[in-house]
Amino acid sequence: TYLKDLDIPKFSDSFCKTINDIIVLNFSKLESSKILYRQADKILLDELSLYEWKPKQRLSFIKNFSATHASDRIDAEYFQPQYDELLSRIRRYKEGCKSLGEIVNLKNKNFQPQDEVSYRYIELANISANGNLNGFIESLGKELPTRARRKVNDGDVIVSTIEGSLSSIALITKDLDNALCSTGFFVVNSKEINSETLFVLLKSLVGQLQLKKGCSGTILTAISDDEFRRILIPCIPTSIQNDIKKKITEMYEARALSKSLLDIAKRGVEMAIEKNEKDAQNWINSELIKLDVKL
Repeated sequence: TYLKDLDIPKFSDSFCKTINDIIVLNFSKLESSKILYRQADKILLDELSLYEWKPKQRLSFIKNFSATHASDRIDAEYFQPQYDELLSRIRRYKEGCKSLGEIVNLKNKNFQPQDEVSYRYIELANISANGNLNGFIESLGKELPTRARRKVNDGDVIVSTIEGSLSSIALITKDLDNALCSTGFFVVNSKEINSETLFVLLKSLVGQLQLKKGCSGTILTAISDDEFRRILIPCIPTSIQNDIKKKITEMYEARALSKSLLDIAKRGVEMAIEKNEKDAQNWINSELIKLDVKL
């Protein structure tokens, strides 16, 4: 009933068409970003001969006591055969593999915010399952939560440590350089593997299964630094890394354009209501020119 009583402004057909065209293009760019990510993931999994591999969760299996003693774990999930099969495939990769701890720089030193300085803060809720950073909190240091203690820079990859949100992984771009994130993330970068490939690796089944395997705990199940460092990473050739980087760069560009288009549409409608359609249309046209977008 409340919705039926809302007053809706009546715009001209031409203005409605402009807004409609912007929104259609917004969704198109958003869908393009998803396709580009799937293409990057396929490049990686094809290289590892894992594209059609489907892990199987077994209801029963047998492990020797010596295995539990060596790993210092007794939970059945840790010994699921699917993990062994994945690790075996990674170890057989023609280019070899290394542990994550050997190839990344893990930024785990705490940063102490200054009380009267304003910071951009990324928390778990700001990252969607598809790796999209949906904004951030901007606040004075004295008002930030105590977990806001990791500084991130352009090119870093942040990885959730909490089981249930292990796919919350994002690549830090220039606009968030020097921001802060929660201690509930691992913050990593590498000289051996580009950030885009590392991002895709950790979001793919290669990373996700190993992250899940490494989780432990009771009330709050999470993966420790030591288990994180043990994750096996295939040594992907530079040519393949460059192909993945191209796709992920285009993905982020498509996402950024999609967001900009949505912002233009929203502000354009607001301007039409507050002022008039002519001013709104002129402003929209000028913003689209800045983005080099033609409707």
